[in-house]
Amino acid sequence: MRKKLLITLAVIVLIVLTALPLVCSREKIELNESVRSGVSGQFAELPLGWTHFELSGPEKGDLVVLVHGFSTPYFIWDPVQKSLTDAGYRVLRFDLYGRGYSDRPDTVYNFDLFTAQINDLLNFLHITESFDIMGLSMGGPIVAHYVSKYPERTKKIVLIDPFTSKTNTFPLNVPLIGEYLNSVVYIPSLTKGISADFVDPSKVPSDWVEKYETQLSFKGFGRAILSTIRNIISLEPKPEFEKLALTKKQVLVFWGDQDRTTPLEKGEYVKDLLKAEFVLVKDAGHLPHIEKPEVVLPAISNFLSK
Repeated sequence: MRKKLLITLAVIVLIVLTALPLVCSREKIELNESVRSGVSGQFAELPLGWTHFELSGPEKGDLVVLVHGFSTPYFIWDPVQKSLTDAGYRVLRFDLYGRGYSDRPDTVYNFDLFTAQINDLLNFLHITESFDIMGLSMGGPIVAHYVSKYPERTKKIVLIDPFTSKTNTFPLNVPLIGEYLNSVVYIPSLTKGISADFVDPSKVPSDWVEKYETQLSFKGFGRAILSTIRNIISLEPKPEFEKLALTKKQVLVFWGDQDRTTPLEKGEYVKDLLKAEFVLVKDAGHLPHIEKPEVVLPAISNFLSK
């Protein structure tokens, strides 16, 4: 009798564990033309998939390209985009593959993929002039990779709390186990982690959670995030900044003094390696351009205009 009971319990546990990924997953919607038709911004059909972007500001303004970080789409740049367009710049921002309303191609999510996306988008828009470029968090080493590959296309660089030190991603980096834990534990926890990027959680914009959660419903999001964890976040990004240093570009680096996501002590080497101008933003976390726009936005404009 006891043996039968144990077998029954084991079967129930197995069924529950097997069903959890389906229960936890919110990926119910195919990101297609019907969905894209109701979204603000524009779309470019690139070699690896559709890319959601916005090109704003005066047509003859100097171009600035904005590259967001690990999982929050291009709306994370809202205050920077407004500040720059108000100052007369032409601003291009876009959702990285796997995020927001951009496609989730079934491929390896690494620096080469995102560099190709930037270049393909610029070519789609027939942009041939050189431009300034900004990277936030994981967007930092993406920008470094892009600039070192295409130095002739870029002018000044701005980095905001860049990702500068590999993260211990165990056990997400373990085949099969990682897939399971990603769908059951990690992806469902992402929204709750938004406030952790702020010193003052009340500074989280009121519409952020809803905007962020929308992308979780599109098929392929979890796969893209897990691939990014394995092929970028778990690897040492320092070589990307070393290659950027060889280009001798002018660089401005911001860092929130209370950033717990990419702590300054793990990335302080960047400002010396790049011989960068450096702004330590007090009482700010991982997103100082949102928590302390009165400090960050004027400094960006001043740097780009010099």
